[in-house]
Amino acid sequence: MVRANAQAAARRRQGVKAGLDLAKILGAASSIPAGELTMQAVADRLGVDRKAVNHYVSDRETLVRLVTIEAVGRSLAALTFPAGCDWRVASRIFGRGISSAVTALGSLAGQVQVGASTDKLLMAATETLLAKFIEGGFDLETGVRAISMLTDFCEAHGRRATGDAGEREEWLEAVLREHPEERPRYVLEALNSKITTYNTRQLDLSLEIFIHGLEKLASA
Repeated sequence: MVRANAQAAARRRQGVKAGLDLAKILGAASSIPAGELTMQAVADRLGVDRKAVNHYVSDRETLVRLVTIEAVGRSLAALTFPAGCDWRVASRIFGRGISSAVTALGSLAGQVQVGASTDKLLMAATETLLAKFIEGGFDLETGVRAISMLTDFCEAHGRRATGDAGEREEWLEAVLREHPEERPRYVLEALNSKITTYNTRQLDLSLEIFIHGLEKLASA
């Protein structure tokens, strides 16, 4: 018992003396599978007492939020906008980057709200895209609203891509089983075609509708 207490005390001292900070905590958390991510798991990974982790992060919910924001930030760091590109090209790059960043989170994707992130990398990408909209003749308000819309649907696509891709189809099939008298022609054709709306083709279509819609707005 004395030895166990001494080991516990040593772990607590290690947490204080090891230069523990938020960056180290998030680094350790990012290396833990999402299903196993707990405050205790992070403390164990760092070899410190859980209280040392709690000094920087209050609870698991906060930990998950910070981990997802950092992960999105790392993904957005890879975004590059070609010199001289217009708002159309920049929108495609930004949108695909958002979707990929969320998809990369796997089971944690449902915990992130990209638009609510204050990560400086997201801020930098947003500044670049907003400048492209203004250079393209849009006013500030339209640019802000366009980026909000773009972020929302690309984030949603990324989140859906991590879930059950057949969920909508299963729901329709269940409805048809419960109401066999209903034989909607095009719904049945769609089910039989096995068209998926959780892939990059769906994202590309959404981006093109977004871009053509703004073009129409600009020419009105």
